[in-house]
Amino acid sequence: MKVNNREVSAATGAKTEQIAHYYDANTRNFLRFGGAADTGAIHRAIWAPGVNNREDAFLYLNRLIADAIRPLLGAAPQDTHLIDLGCGVGGTAKFIANELGIRVTGISISAMQIEIAKQRIQDSDLQDRIDFVCADFDALPELGQTDALCAIESFVHCRDASKFFSQAAAALRPKGRLIVCDDFLGDSVPEQGLRCVAKFKKGWQLNSLLTRGEVERLALEHGLKLIESHSLTNYLRGFPSAIRWAVSTICSIPLPWAYWQNLAGGTALQLCVKRRWTQYHAFVWEKI
Repeated sequence: MKVNNREVSAATGAKTEQIAHYYDANTRNFLRFGGAADTGAIHRAIWAPGVNNREDAFLYLNRLIADAIRPLLGAAPQDTHLIDLGCGVGGTAKFIANELGIRVTGISISAMQIEIAKQRIQDSDLQDRIDFVCADFDALPELGQTDALCAIESFVHCRDASKFFSQAAAALRPKGRLIVCDDFLGDSVPEQGLRCVAKFKKGWQLNSLLTRGEVERLALEHGLKLIESHSLTNYLRGFPSAIRWAVSTICSIPLPWAYWQNLAGGTALQLCVKRRWTQYHAFVWEKI
């Protein structure tokens, strides 16, 4: 029996305050146990061909985004503006501002993350080119039109995917680019995968876990043309099967700790990835 993708996507839902609490409570643990070191990454490491160490694996998505933005640069890079939707502690913002010499505005729903992000650029020459704003990108604050938007593992939190693309298109200048790197639902999910997908969504406070086809259709409806697509699922590394089973079994105990819930969702995700019930992609759209 196959389960309708829209039913799977709507199986659970997270409210704004739940998502904010999730990141306020977990961010320091993400940085402590995630292995990202000085990169400030709170996203997956991508072990693509040519990646030889953990730091480069965490920087892979940053470089992919920088490469997507590079064609937009004019004679004065400092006039190019990127808005990072779900900026975490500013790792990507800091990397791209330094790499391309552009202005970056990072938005996070977590006050804790914004506080850490601001601390990370104190006493640096990037302070004049990076700004961090605590806000909900489901209700994007007025920041004027921008050249590029990026969302690394934050699109799945948005409550209305159509509104996400509508706001993105409105915020972008003509020929501006939107880059999204995230998890997406497989084209069909067998009944046995339904509980696993729902456990992943609940543990990580997700809303919009859609198929690749659904996302491409929504973007095009709002005037965004797909110009690049990168399938990165095969470059993710999870726990060995025995460790994943052990952690999943332990986390089945219903404890109220936020990081405990994150571990439960993360081990469920690893099984989803292994069975291809979910996939990991990076997309680059251009405003028509």
